[in-house]
Amino acid sequence: MAVISVGLSCFDQFFFLNRWPEENTKNFSGDFIESGGGPCANAAWLLGLWGEDIYFTGHLNHDIYGQKIIDEFHDVGVNTDYVIFNDEMITPLASVLVNQLNGSRTIITRKLVSPPRMTFEEKLKIDELIARLTQEDKGEVITVLIDGHEPELSEYILTRLPDARVVMDAGSLRESNLNLAKYTDYLVASENFARDLIEIDKFTTDIQLKTALTELNKLARGEAFITLGEKGCAYLQNGMLTISPAFICNAIDTTGAGDIFHGAFTYGVHYNWHIENIILFASLSAAISIEKKGVRESMPDLADVHNAVNKYERNLKHYFD
Repeated sequence: MAVISVGLSCFDQFFFLNRWPEENTKNFSGDFIESGGGPCANAAWLLGLWGEDIYFTGHLNHDIYGQKIIDEFHDVGVNTDYVIFNDEMITPLASVLVNQLNGSRTIITRKLVSPPRMTFEEKLKIDELIARLTQEDKGEVITVLIDGHEPELSEYILTRLPDARVVMDAGSLRESNLNLAKYTDYLVASENFARDLIEIDKFTTDIQLKTALTELNKLARGEAFITLGEKGCAYLQNGMLTISPAFICNAIDTTGAGDIFHGAFTYGVHYNWHIENIILFASLSAAISIEKKGVRESMPDLADVHNAVNKYERNLKHYFD
């Protein structure tokens, strides 16, 4: 059974700082990491690390950063045969400033507002991928993860794989994301997306969370979820608000925790686990990664996640405590 990850892939440069810089000052970082990044790209890398049959597709430029991204994918067995290289594309580049005092991160990304329109030849290339997978996985359900950064490409694939299980990492509220949501079986929305959807600045009551989930469920063909960072993941269970607690960990670098959560979430969906187990597994995977620097350097092996179930306590505080 194959997984297709469709979305943003960028090249990340991490600068670890002992204090947050003031405006118009020079600052130095003796600790530096660089690697590929991007929501669906990181999720694909994680699934490759875990030995899954994983394909990544999205737009890149065939420049030095694009080639570094491809090389890293190959290191863990991610199939990149169907990445779209386009001279009009700029390979996204991100500077990640990590505050070592609390593990928070601030990201500045250079990218096009949207990728170039797909050409006829590029559509034929994606048709080859779909034909290959439908032939190889006869009778098996294909899983697709999208992050909304490749709206045209995502919709092109989803309309040609109507029976696929679709997970969406919905990071921000955009018209294109609202359109893609209708194809999703698991609409995993960020807190920002959910707040913007019901036009509030902050969640202050359970009723607001339930209202947001109700509205999100109207967008998706399946279930909706709201990720709440260290507070957990919210969803409706038999119409009742449920918050699955996150795990307590020593936060060193929170960069990519959401990407790892979505990658592990997709893993559980792919194997048709019960939703409570999917969220627990995804939360634990993210918690383990937060205790290390970087993103791909911090991704746990599959065995490490299974062995860590009894090593971490869960944050049982109510969301609004």
